[in-house]
Amino acid sequence: MSVYEKSIPQWKQDAVDALASTINESKMVGLVNVEGVGAKQLQGIRDSLRGSAIIKMARNTLMIRALEKSNKKGVKDLIEYVTGPVVFIFSEQDPFMLSKFLGENKTAAPAKGGQIAPKEIIVPEMNTGVAPGPFISELAGLKIPSRVKGGVIHIIADTVAVKPGDVISNAMALMLSRLGIEPMELQLTLIAAYSDGEVLTNESFDLDLDSLFSQVVLGHQYAINLSVNVGIPTEVTIPLIITKANMEAKSLALEVGFFVPDLMDVFLGRAISEASALIAVVTEKDPEALPSEIVDQVQTAAAAASTAAAPATDAAEQQEPDEPEEDEEESVAGIGGLFG
Repeated sequence: MSVYEKSIPQWKQDAVDALASTINESKMVGLVNVEGVGAKQLQGIRDSLRGSAIIKMARNTLMIRALEKSNKKGVKDLIEYVTGPVVFIFSEQDPFMLSKFLGENKTAAPAKGGQIAPKEIIVPEMNTGVAPGPFISELAGLKIPSRVKGGVIHIIADTVAVKPGDVISNAMALMLSRLGIEPMELQLTLIAAYSDGEVLTNESFDLDLDSLFSQVVLGHQYAINLSVNVGIPTEVTIPLIITKANMEAKSLALEVGFFVPDLMDVFLGRAISEASALIAVVTEKDPEALPSEIVDQVQTAAAAASTAAAPATDAAEQQEPDEPEEDEEESVAGIGGLFG
């Protein structure tokens, strides 16, 4: 009884070995769907990926054998996704960023009869380079204005050939192709990727990264808020905690009348303001109740205090001179708003 052993061609063995080696050396191993992507379009996508990722094409059976031969833990889970028109994509990027990159890098493709126009298709005014003949009748049948000039057919005005959402007819697709107009867009879709020991699918890549980033920033702000308000010191929040404590201490000192050198100008300003307000009330009832020199001294001191405080309030709303305590309290409240 003879046993038949099938000989595997050397080129297949070499292809499997090369793929397995690339799998082992790559941080991210992905599979992309290339259904409907022609050789020209695939080359355009490859060019856009240069420096970011590498595409390797092979038969599905060879791709599966390469995954089986790889010594990378967990990468064999990709085998179940090697179905249909797929190719390998290798990259050092995070699969989420690569999926976003693929989604943003599209390539133009010719239209096919029966496709739905994703956007307005315009045939521009142009020299078609086609000699007079049946083509001019075809253009007329598609309502594309044209005439013969210099022995060739010219399209004489920009024309909306297909509106968004309309079905592209076979005749229109053929005409667009002859004119070199490629109105469709193709992109590679990352259907599965191996990274950091696990396989992720395209559902995982469907993320709004800008929204996710905003949520991370908001979470960071909440964390700082919590740290400052409960007094948990960190490298980031220590300056904020100290600032908040300093302002609250000043506010308390002003409230209870605790004199400290740093607040003497504020206390003096408050005293002058209160004295000025008292004089205004007294003189309103009896202009002769107080000596004029005392009135002049207080008013001069109040004016000097107001002038000295003016530079500090150039960027803020001007406060009433007889209410300096509100200025301090509002400053505390304003900074406090940063911490909830």
